[in-house]
Amino acid sequence: MSQRFSSRWRIGSTSLRIGAAGIALVLALCLSAPFLFAQAPEASSDSVQAGSPEALQSAQSQGPAEKAALDWILANSGPLKGDYSGGGFRVAYTVTPAEGWWDKAAGGSLLWRDAPPNSFHLRIFVMDSGDGRLQPDLRLHVTLIDANGNRQVAPIDFGWYPLLNAYGGNVPLAADGAYSVRIVIDSQLPAPPEHSGERTRTTVVEFPALAISQEAISHLALASYVASTQEAELLKPLNAALSAAITGLWQRSASGLEKPAGDYFVGYALDHSGAALSVGGAKLRLKNLVEFGGKDDVRLTLLVRDSRTGRPIPGLRPQASLAGGGKLYGPGDLTFVWHPLLARYVGDTRVPGKGPYSLSVHFEAPGFRRWGRTSERFALPADVTFDELSLKAAK
Repeated sequence: MSQRFSSRWRIGSTSLRIGAAGIALVLALCLSAPFLFAQAPEASSDSVQAGSPEALQSAQSQGPAEKAALDWILANSGPLKGDYSGGGFRVAYTVTPAEGWWDKAAGGSLLWRDAPPNSFHLRIFVMDSGDGRLQPDLRLHVTLIDANGNRQVAPIDFGWYPLLNAYGGNVPLAADGAYSVRIVIDSQLPAPPEHSGERTRTTVVEFPALAISQEAISHLALASYVASTQEAELLKPLNAALSAAITGLWQRSASGLEKPAGDYFVGYALDHSGAALSVGGAKLRLKNLVEFGGKDDVRLTLLVRDSRTGRPIPGLRPQASLAGGGKLYGPGDLTFVWHPLLARYVGDTRVPGKGPYSLSVHFEAPGFRRWGRTSERFALPADVTFDELSLKAAK
């Protein structure tokens, strides 16, 4: 059997096609969720210098921690799975019994929906093959192909799962048989300097046919079932890596703080807009805002995590504003960005420079599905205020 892979890069009218072949079979799943306390980042100190190799190495350990979690899932899922690396991604999938889920409902509540009959649950993981981190901001098009070439589109969307998030959905099983899984991944990337506009990369991975039957599926564990003694232990490396990354971000910023808000931890970092995304930004420092003269551009970074597990929450549409001297300043809507050290929501604004500032943050509850009974999380929106920001950069 062969596993097919192809990738297309589209930049304006330019098209580059890359082909490759390969396959790997391993598998995934079965866990249960205990009550966890997330590890908080440390306050900035001189013991780890901003942008130092130690801080960078700690931040970059997120990828290995997520890879280890995925490897554990695949090793405990059963035989209905696939795993492939190529074209800049590691793509894996698991087939397990159909799942129930929580949906966002009216009045700040969640609505439970039972698993549909005669279906199975298809879960897909897409990780960056460079740093090993999960990619939460992709568009996936998934098709099942039977032995006669008949095609069935699988409803797959990004969702919240115990331990490790994925793209998933319940797929009707018309008949037992051999099915191949074809996954098309579209990702938007910044255009290189020599081109204008956006760059779209389309990656296609087709896994070889796998026998899927209701009988075989019925003997497998639910994708969202997590052993209570396992999740806490498996999340420790990821929590530590995230804590180190956030601490490193604060040490390279003028100001930073995190506080709880219901089901969320909400944190921010503020810096000069030209320095905020510089990986080696130790020498680029923002002076205290009260010392600014004229107008200055600042970059706001927002971090939102699950207060129970410490895991980052993608898929939000945060809004933020700085207030000072009786006036409001941007940035308004924040954008989710991928960064070598830490994925985050960012926005730029301009402040006049004098007087104390406060920061107000608002976001609605995420719209993605929360798979499994233990994922009854994030029903309410959040409003968080940070008063009297400390904006003096570390020396």
